[in-house]
Amino acid sequence: MLNSKTLWKFDEQADESLIEKLALELNKSKTFIGLCVARGLYTKEAIEEFVEPDQDWIDDPFLLFDMTKAVDRIKRAVSNNEKITIYGDYDADGVTSTAILYEAVELLGGQVDYFIPNRFKEGYGPNVDAFDQLISNGTQLIVTVDNGISGHQAILHARSRDVDVIVTDHHECPEDLPDAFAIVHPRHPNQHYSTPDLSGAGVSLKVAHALLGECPMEFLELAAIGTIADLVSLKKENRAIAYFGLKALKQTQRLGLIALMQVSDLKPETIDEETIGFKLAPPINAVGRLGDASLVVDLLTTFDEEKAFKLSKEILAKNDERKEIVESITKEAFDLAKTKQSQPLLVLAKKNWHEGVLGIVASKVSEKFHKPTLVLTINESENKIKGSGRSIEGFNLFECVNEFRDKLQSFGGHEMACGVSLDRDYLEEFTDEINREAEKSLGTLSSEKIFKVDAKIEWSEIDTQLVEEIDLLKPFGQDNAKPLFKIESVLPENSKRIGANQTHFKATLTRDNKQMDMIAFNSAEWSDILKSSPEIDIIGYISINEWNGFRKVQLQALDYNSNEPLIIDQRKSTIQEEMFKTANVHFLFFQVTVAKRWIPRIDKNSSYQIYKTKDELLDVPSGMPIIVVDTPEDIKDFKQIYQTYQSHPMHLYFHSSNDYYMKGMPKKHHFQKLYKWMITKQEIILAKDTKQMVKSMHLDKDTIKFMLMVFLENEFVTMEDGKLSLVSHPTKKNLEDTITYKKRLEQIEAEEILVYSSFKELLTYLKK
Repeated sequence: MLNSKTLWKFDEQADESLIEKLALELNKSKTFIGLCVARGLYTKEAIEEFVEPDQDWIDDPFLLFDMTKAVDRIKRAVSNNEKITIYGDYDADGVTSTAILYEAVELLGGQVDYFIPNRFKEGYGPNVDAFDQLISNGTQLIVTVDNGISGHQAILHARSRDVDVIVTDHHECPEDLPDAFAIVHPRHPNQHYSTPDLSGAGVSLKVAHALLGECPMEFLELAAIGTIADLVSLKKENRAIAYFGLKALKQTQRLGLIALMQVSDLKPETIDEETIGFKLAPPINAVGRLGDASLVVDLLTTFDEEKAFKLSKEILAKNDERKEIVESITKEAFDLAKTKQSQPLLVLAKKNWHEGVLGIVASKVSEKFHKPTLVLTINESENKIKGSGRSIEGFNLFECVNEFRDKLQSFGGHEMACGVSLDRDYLEEFTDEINREAEKSLGTLSSEKIFKVDAKIEWSEIDTQLVEEIDLLKPFGQDNAKPLFKIESVLPENSKRIGANQTHFKATLTRDNKQMDMIAFNSAEWSDILKSSPEIDIIGYISINEWNGFRKVQLQALDYNSNEPLIIDQRKSTIQEEMFKTANVHFLFFQVTVAKRWIPRIDKNSSYQIYKTKDELLDVPSGMPIIVVDTPEDIKDFKQIYQTYQSHPMHLYFHSSNDYYMKGMPKKHHFQKLYKWMITKQEIILAKDTKQMVKSMHLDKDTIKFMLMVFLENEFVTMEDGKLSLVSHPTKKNLEDTITYKKRLEQIEAEEILVYSSFKELLTYLKK
């Protein structure tokens, strides 16, 4: 099996009789019903309700603790013409939360503005200096959105200046709540809301609902963006917010969203949760990562079409800038991570990494190396280190880092992510301490990346109708994951790398005269491995690709496995030193001179051997890749290697320093010409006469040497102390019968097949 670093886990089998019964009642496939049952939908009515939520899913906002108190205070401020400031946050959830409540208070006729803290100046949450400035500018009531639950100091400061603060937030409640006028929180310790996992935008929507007396449909599109972008659980009311919000987005009249979609080349009718997650939320988040996110709220609330397009272009430009920064830092972080593979928890720190993108980079590193990761930037002028962490499934990063909270300057987060800052002098000690702590938990975790597979689907079952049924479960997200399917025994054909930077992989899956397109993002290395078209099992998401009115199913692949021999063609004219830095592989050499040069550079976690005989081949751990570095003298030697290790992935470099095939076998007339030249010389001193031989024969030195070896073996010449002498009246013999000649034929054949054949020809040879 190829991929020993991944593990596929399958859901427990549901009641087959229940699935068959519901499939008949609803006239749907058993695959679709199986997904419903896995979601706890055991009746026809439950499935129908889940597939088409109604307004009853939107609960009474006054079930939230302190809602009445908060609404009464806001309405009193409106009546008294007090200036109200909505104090938001700089991510997608924060800016949509801000826009919702800002517009709701406006609709009531309130005197209202908004403030988005700058990540690098005020930081996250209530800030004393920011509150002070707002109050000095006339603010008489501050309402936080998507933040505030940990803003004790700033809230106390506002109270000391006779300004009330209403907190609306959804982040984890501390043991001691801030002394705010009111705290509207779905997990308030005094009263949990019916949907405790509301996003910041979801909480803002509830406050707007309570203020306006009905659920404001025009805000649902903003709440959907915040809900989906913040990756909250899409259960209960969150599902309804996402479901109705996406419907509203398809018909939005909001100029800012229309402009942003147009400049992003998005068609409103195609908007779904993936569009938000991968196309709309990233540019919105990029602005706050690099600077002032207020311009996003300006965009979402503007009634000026020209301004909307101008702001949208600025936002996309910021996103392009963010991408470049992320790409640069990620490359550096990957290189640094390779040097720290012994760490169970990767701590990567470097000067001048951009603070605003470290969470994205940490996610990429954690994904690639399957380790919890902290990515930190070193600020020399402040003698401070700050950054973000991302975890892997099963490891609670928050609890691990929390053990050292007292030694940190600041810290916050949850199981899968955190933010941290610390004194620069503490970095080395912190790295050691946190890795010792992490090892306690990680020791019991599987080192394999786990994919949770929903179901196996039959090849014959896959069609657009099945995909349309599965899409009834949308929007997908947390706690309603997009179904991951296993497809067995398919052949990948037409493999190729695609994308601007050739970072993605595309192929056509075939079986039983049926084909399906597949794509694997950021998996260009699959191209080398699957070029041999082995039979594979594959897991991925199925969707419908529509082009020029033609609709067909395609697979977004995540992983594959194969029990067939996997041949990876990596033949190159030169050996790259980088290949020997690969860990956990077995290098195999045929040529002693090549081996002596490169063995000292082999990674300490890899093994190697120089081939002598089949009986001396080493046992290699199951699944460990074999790297064939150079070319054998005889192709039979490689056959022994292939037969012994064919259950392993085999990377074929086949470096050849001799070029026997390109030089070819000297013709009979070449031997005759050389012999005649030697007759004229009678005695040849190799050290002195070799250059003249090469010049006269128009052949290279190695070929001349080979021809002389043939003469020696046939006893046409003798050699003593570097002198060649012709034998008088030698016995007539065929050149072709010498061992030297036969060996050269074997060398030429080995290079012809292993080095110079096309990959298709090489595979055909190996299959024989």
